Amino acid sequence: MSSAESEVLYPYGAALCAGQIRQKPEDFKVTEQLGFKPTGEGEHLLLYVQKKSLTTHQLIAEISQQLAIPERQIGYSGLKDKHAVTRQWLSIQLPGCKEIPCFTESVQFQVLESHRHDRKLRVGSHKSNKFEIVIRNITGSIDNLENVVELIKSHGFANYFGEQRFGVQQDNVAQALRVLNNRHKSKRLSRTKKSLYLSSLRSELFNQILNLRIKKGIWLQPVEGDVCMLSGSQSVFVEPINDQIRQRYNEFDIHSGISLSGIGESRLSSEALEIENEVFAANEEIIETLLQQKIKRSFRANRIQVQNLTVEYHPEQAEMHVQVELEKGSYLTTLLSHFVTPQS
Repeated sequence: MSSAESEVLYPYGAALCAGQIRQKPEDFKVTEQLGFKPTGEGEHLLLYVQKKSLTTHQLIAEISQQLAIPERQIGYSGLKDKHAVTRQWLSIQLPGCKEIPCFTESVQFQVLESHRHDRKLRVGSHKSNKFEIVIRNITGSIDNLENVVELIKSHGFANYFGEQRFGVQQDNVAQALRVLNNRHKSKRLSRTKKSLYLSSLRSELFNQILNLRIKKGIWLQPVEGDVCMLSGSQSVFVEPINDQIRQRYNEFDIHSGISLSGIGESRLSSEALEIENEVFAANEEIIETLLQQKIKRSFRANRIQVQNLTVEYHPEQAEMHVQVELEKGSYLTTLLSHFVTPQS
């Protein structure tokens, strides 16, 4: 059974209210936090750009056209929402160019800062994203809202992959299995499309494993046989569960690592391994496809710690205002779903 076909469980219970997001671009503001300073020299130009009603790829295409350079010379760290007002960093490789170029700006994008830098911006090189969100037309009960928000601040939120990973029609998993298991079709896949399909398969399994762990009440403490994952890192280690490990878990120094399935050593054991094997046994076609594609196993944290989370309810306007900073790779819609059901 896919996660789309089963109830998604959250550690603090189901949201009791619902509301509409992205009613207009200004309702959804995202600011990318780079986490390092430009070097001030080099053949790359770092641009801090504000965009509105544009995808990141559309923004890159526009800048590429204006400068008459290939899109491959433009780097970015993260993809930002189209139906939003977002600020993000881009890098442009301009060898031999001593003058900072001028850009024809519009209501859709403006260059806020520009700095010389010594390397191309790579995907995932930013630190975090800040969000300012307005959720409109709130319905249902907000009686438990304050309590759930405090629990999220204390214990984090479940690190589910967001619905974006599964396509507009939420059918990426079905498409991936159909195409990747058809040699003729898979040979015609672009590298980007193939990566998207593989990611959707691994994300599906991850979400099911996390869902099962929450169903079994595994949240406030690591479980026997866990892989421990250092906060803000891809580093993992295995140690018996003891008081020190529990304390580090409570302090968000470490998290439980859940497999992003593929070839390679599991490192899980005991109850943690049993949970994953239960999900894998129910998804043999996905497992076989990932093994055939020789994608390497890795891990993703079971939870995310929030920074500077504030949630304000305005009953006169039936609106909820949310501000938060999240580390890269996590999904705002996943956080929201812990206390309000987002609707388009």
